[in-house]
Amino acid sequence: MELLPELGTFDLIFADAQGGKQVGLDLTIAALNPRGVLLVDDMAPAPGETWDAGFAARQEAVRRTLLTHDRLVAVELSHGSGVILATARP
Repeated sequence: MELLPELGTFDLIFADAQGGKQVGLDLTIAALNPRGVLLVDDMAPAPGETWDAGFAARQEAVRRTLLTHDRLVAVELSHGSGVILATARP
């Protein structure tokens, strides 16, 4: 995650790992170009899957951040394991 600020900014980021999602989410959001798209999956347990309380709390913090961040317009989709699609405001 410490390299992300050195890599520049991006039009599309798919945050598919804990680094960049549960850890370093602020860096991920900062790396989005204006109108850039951020895709985050695994935001809900898959059918039949359970999360321990700590993991569930961390995912809920990610969810709240993405859906309420003043730099993002975001929507939560109930597809698969839960997806949040966000666009950086211009």
